[in-house]
This record gives sequence, C-alpha cells and structure tokens, in this order.
Amino acid sequence: MSKNILVVGTGTIGEPLIGLLAEHKPALGIDNVYFYKRTPLTEEKGKVEALQRKGAQIVTKKETIPAFKDIGFDAGDVENSYEDAQVIIDCTPSGNKNWDEIYSDLDPEKRYMAQGSEHGFGPFFAWGINNDVLTREVNKYLIASCNTHNIASIVKTFALDVERTLDQGKFVCLRRANDVSQNDSFAPSPTITKHDNQEFGTHHARDVYELFDQEGIKVDLFSSAIKLPTQYMHTLWFNLAFEDSLELDAVKKELEDSEFLMSTEKLSSNKVFSFGRDHGYHGRLLSHGIVAADSLHVKDNQLTGYCFTPQDGNALLSSVAASVNYFYEDTWFEKMNVFNKYIFKNI
Repeated sequence: MSKNILVVGTGTIGEPLIGLLAEHKPALGIDNVYFYKRTPLTEEKGKVEALQRKGAQIVTKKETIPAFKDIGFDAGDVENSYEDAQVIIDCTPSGNKNWDEIYSDLDPEKRYMAQGSEHGFGPFFAWGINNDVLTREVNKYLIASCNTHNIASIVKTFALDVERTLDQGKFVCLRRANDVSQNDSFAPSPTITKHDNQEFGTHHARDVYELFDQEGIKVDLFSSAIKLPTQYMHTLWFNLAFEDSLELDAVKKELEDSEFLMSTEKLSSNKVFSFGRDHGYHGRLLSHGIVAADSLHVKDNQLTGYCFTPQDGNALLSSVAASVNYFYEDTWFEKMNVFNKYIFKNI
C-alpha cells in the first residue's frame, strides 16, 4: 500500500507543513504528499510552484480544476486524495466542521488530525510530550497549539521530568497580533483576553491540563493572555510554585538537558525571530520553546521566567511525528531524527 498524506489548507501552518513533509519524503518513507487548495489565486502562484518543486502535488475540487488550469496548474481531484491518503491533516479553522461533513464518511482506519484551535476534535498530541497517546485505537488527534506546546514543555522540563512536585503553574501569554504573512486582525494596542474559564482563566491552561490529564497526570494551571501590537512571535511569562525549594543552578542544568526547549541570551523577540528566519525551516524554529536564560529567577520554591513561543513551528513536528507513527509504528522515532538539523540548543 502506498503511504500518502493529504494536507488541507496552505496557510501559516499548512504551507510549511507541506514543505516539511514533501522535502523529507525519502527519509520518512512517504510516497506522496498532496495539498488541497480551494481557491485559484494568481497572487499565490509562487507559493504553489514552490510547494510543487519540493515534491508536493496540488489537488482541488473538481469544479475548480479548470480555473487552476487557467493559471498554469494541473490540479488533481481532492475526492481522489481523500481516498488515496491514509493520513489527512486539516490545517484550516474548520477541522470540526470538515470532520462532520467530509472525514466522518471516509475510512475509519485512516488517521485524521486537526490543529489546536479545533478543540474537541480528538485527544491532544504534542511531539515528545505525550508520545504514548499515539495508538491505533484512536483515529483522530488534535495537534496542540504553539502555546500549548510551550507551556507543556515548561511543566514537563521543570516538574514532571525531574519528579518535582508542582503546586501551581501560572502563565501569561503575550501574544503576537497576527503572523507576518497576514494583513488582517492586527491589534493597534494591547488587547486583553477575557478570563472566560473560572478554573483555568484562558484556554491555554485548560488545553495543557487536558493534554496531561489524558495520561492521568493532574496539574494545577492558570493562564492569562494579552494580544500585543507585534507580528514577531508569542512570548510566555511563567511562574511555577513547587512543594519544595529549588536552586537556580539546578534549573539551568535542567534547561540544558531538555530535549525540546532551547536556551537564548537574547531578550527581544525580533532577535529570536530573525534567527528563525535565517536558520530555521521555512523561517520557523521547530523547538517547543526558547527560554530566555537570563530571565530565570528562583526564590525559595518559585521559578519565574520568560519563554518565546516559535510561531507555529513547534506544532509542525507534532503533525509529522503523528503521520510517520501511523505508517511505521516500530521505527517512527528513528525516522524523526532527520529533523535534528533544525533543532538548536542555544541561539
């Protein structure tokens, strides 16, 4: 059987994910990467051509195939890709709707994934955080959002991995207004997000709680969020209160040993962002978070610091990992080593 993947959507998550999968097909053991583009836009011809050069194949609805032909693309029929692909990754804001209207009628043996904003699509998955959730007993997964990856990595690195009892974790997500590729939804001034959840504050803490709760781990978390007039990247402020006191040197060693957090001496998001632009994949850093080492502060039993969230880059590897795991249950972890060249320990 051919090992085929369909990515639905070519936006800020879909586009780099398509490239990441297509360029690494041989190493990952993937035969075909299809991407579904709904609208034929002449202004996006360059994007489509670039994805095709990477080895991906464009598909669309049957009725829009002639319009794509008019602008120079031989697009396939997405209905065929729904059947041919064993893994379908929805990178649109309509994952739950698409499940109800399309995916639920397809083969239940396929693996379906949606992005973090589609709460309720399936159990949360974050590469390296809860790999054990990838079982054949579930055919739908929700790829954790970028901030969920970051917060979960903070909790895992400084609490769970070192068996340090966490009394409570508090987080403030200082969110970018929109992506550098977007014109819409820019915030001209700091805009506060409502605390619409009495237990968790915002959905960020709720999502991380649910991710760990899937493994039977209960963590006391609370989050706030504010949108800032910047397009660079999210920044996370965190405060972890533990049962026992801790030492700053021990915390720094745990950061150094972390597999999915990187460290930086940079204190401005534009410096971190520009490093990702110059050295990351598709301009994105693929680590779960970038801790500002000089921001770490320990007093008695509390750890405080800042951590940059690398756009949506951290979610990309989770989507790839869940895809490769579906095809290669025994060797998927080794196949993911091809991406080590994109992981930095210090920037």
